[in-house]
Amino acid sequence: MDPSFPPPGRDFSARLHERIRDTGSRVCLGIDPRPETSPLTHPERLGRDRQRVADAVADAYEGVLREASPYLACCKPQAAFFEALGPEGQGALARVMAAARELELPVILDAKRGDIGSTAEAYARAYLTDGPLSADALTVNPYAGLDTLEPFVEAAEADGRGLFVLVKTSNPGGADLQDLRVEGGLSVHEVLAERLAARADTLHAGEGGYTVLGAVVGATHPETLTTLRRRMPRSVFLVPGVGAQGAGPDDVIGAFDEDGLGAVVSASRSLFDREARSVEALARYAGEAARRLASGIDDALDRRA
Repeated sequence: MDPSFPPPGRDFSARLHERIRDTGSRVCLGIDPRPETSPLTHPERLGRDRQRVADAVADAYEGVLREASPYLACCKPQAAFFEALGPEGQGALARVMAAARELELPVILDAKRGDIGSTAEAYARAYLTDGPLSADALTVNPYAGLDTLEPFVEAAEADGRGLFVLVKTSNPGGADLQDLRVEGGLSVHEVLAERLAARADTLHAGEGGYTVLGAVVGATHPETLTTLRRRMPRSVFLVPGVGAQGAGPDDVIGAFDEDGLGAVVSASRSLFDREARSVEALARYAGEAARRLASGIDDALDRRA
């Protein structure tokens, strides 16, 4: 691990916003390897050799990151897809994260960890301190109780990292629990947002007043994005659901503050060409798709202004 990671004295939100200003992009590249969906990584073509498949995955995403990075605010590897490749997949994940770091591209590891006590502390050590899978930020699940977040908050604050807490997810089934009404007529996700906002008020606020305590809010709920932006003014938003899940640039503008900051928009499948026959072709497609999405979000923000 490079001892300068993360840069001393720079909190995650400041690094992310600097990247947004430098690139003009608010796009987060979702990295969800499905080897069987691409001729470049298909297990049959590679003799079902797990190491060859994992290496092909890492080669493909390293190429994509090099080409697309000028149009990206950050990237978001999904840990589960790498875990599904076995121990070799963990090595591929470490390679992809190292490649992003070399490009000075912030990494949000999408692992959705959430557990009690010492287990949460172990997850925090694994992903928010030094190590091959150390990330700039981590997604976490609060639904086992808010005390489960504390080891992550402590680790993130200690070392300039960030957290993205699941608040309102983009899948239709999220409403089964997240939209239930409780005392006072608020939904569960609204109560969670208020409690996270109260916790954020006790944390160090960096540039723009943002803290380590971010939130995941799906793009498939544009009105909720606007409401939660008001309820959680100190939280950077991670907004999935654009592209394959049906949301577009106009659906996400409520996530941003008046300066066009405070959020990144994640897309994965819509940025990849499943028919690409070379890493170079795959990378060119992803770079152009990321550029178009970044421009579309910019245009939507201009229309709001």
